Amino acid sequence: MEKVIVKANAKINLTLDVISRRPDGYHLLDMIMHSVDIFDRVTIKKNYNNNIKVSCNINQLPMDETNSAYKAASLLMNDNKAITGVDIYIEKNIPIGAGMAGGSADAAALIVGLDKLFQLDLTYEKMKEIALNVGADVPFCIKGGCVRATGVGEIMQEIDPVKLNLLIIKPKKSISTAYVYNNLVLEDIIIRPNNDRFIQAMGTNNIDEMISNMNNVLETVTSSVVDEIEEIKSEITNCNAKISMMTGSGTAVFGIFDSEIDLKDCYDKLKLKYEEIFISKTVKGGVCFESWD
Repeated sequence: MEKVIVKANAKINLTLDVISRRPDGYHLLDMIMHSVDIFDRVTIKKNYNNNIKVSCNINQLPMDETNSAYKAASLLMNDNKAITGVDIYIEKNIPIGAGMAGGSADAAALIVGLDKLFQLDLTYEKMKEIALNVGADVPFCIKGGCVRATGVGEIMQEIDPVKLNLLIIKPKKSISTAYVYNNLVLEDIIIRPNNDRFIQAMGTNNIDEMISNMNNVLETVTSSVVDEIEEIKSEITNCNAKISMMTGSGTAVFGIFDSEIDLKDCYDKLKLKYEEIFISKTVKGGVCFESWD
């Protein structure tokens, strides 16, 4: 085997709560994440030169050791002498700086892809250990689906996925995740999601009850810097969305629609205004193989 092609799905946060801040600066979270059908396609080839080369279809992504896929490949190479070097090509479809785990998805693709390409026979626990050294969202991106994540995001409780019709819009402006967390004042949080009730409502497919317990506590910080977030939320809810909310630390905003007709009408109305706009849906998986040879 010389090459594998891996598809890696993005995610949205259906809820996001920040519980406390640890002495080391990391925040303890309680959030519900769900995979969506927007994906990066990652091609991984053996190169036999004992190095890592990254290329991409867009220029905004770093190609050096700061790239999440590069980091994942480097960690695996350091642990496994069987890896002779890799050329990585990322077809980027997940918006950058969106709060949709695009970098984490690419890293997950490398961990799973290199395991197959070099027949490493890694257990999921070993993959998770490597993934956590790249980023807190990477273990989730390997399996995907729907989870309640606590701790810094590494403790995951699997939940049965739910089918949701989504419109996702990424405004032009992005924001640093570090900035958002550094400027979050825990004492100022007024409205929090109720994750227990949300999960109960998911179990009975009670969309209205789910929505009444949704919230993202980071939204107020990000929207204070990126004015478009509140504007996009209003535009989506004015199109008969059940709810509109920011995902992660931003800046992407999603809306949940009962009616696929309303969803398509909203897309048609806003597609000339926003460059990164997607009709999407929730899906069960994270990383999957498209081909290998």
